[in-house]
Amino acid sequence: DRIDFSNDSSTATARGPLSSARYSLAATGNSNYGYFGGGTPAVATVDRIDFSNDSSTATARGPLSLARNSLAATGNSNYGWFGGGYAPPAVARVDRIDFSNDSSTASVRGPLSSARYSLAATGNSNYGWFGGGFPAVATVDRIDFSNDSVTASPRGPLSLARYALAATGNSNYGWFGGGAPGPVATVDRIDFSNDSTTASPRGPLSSPRGRLSATSNTPIG
Repeated sequence: DRIDFSNDSSTATARGPLSSARYSLAATGNSNYGYFGGGTPAVATVDRIDFSNDSSTATARGPLSLARNSLAATGNSNYGWFGGGYAPPAVARVDRIDFSNDSSTASVRGPLSSARYSLAATGNSNYGWFGGGFPAVATVDRIDFSNDSVTASPRGPLSLARYALAATGNSNYGWFGGGAPGPVATVDRIDFSNDSTTASPRGPLSSPRGRLSATSNTPIG
């Protein structure tokens, strides 16, 4: 479904579908394309939506290196990173998609610091932060996009261990909200310029819930 930001009071319009039906997948993109990867049943499929021609069925591109679901993704203008997930078992794998050469299988990069799934991710032009996950953890790992072959670096944790949360951000901060068990309404904010401290709880969501999604007017780095 596509929402027209200039006319968002109307029902979202159905656009060209994904290449296959699935759930518990992850997505990232740049200003021209959106990439949807993984999903249940555990698949490695990556579909690309062309924003300039979104009435066509999404095109399958080079797959992830490992079939899995319940993963998270973030990216910048050049690459997308898909991390964690359930294969089974839970994995720490991080795959990188090169947007300029997306017909190849995603390349395996340095893993997360621990295996987990049902996590969330956000980032800016230089780094990606992967937070939470099942089993319920408060771990936040940071991927340095300029040196992504090493294991992701654990930073200051979330204020509350949880999974099935959502994340968004801008160039300066990342917000991780909701989640389970509970569910919870907690929203934690990570200061990208000082991410070694525990994330700061901010005003909560209007109601406790998990398995949610988030977005914002995040600039593409």
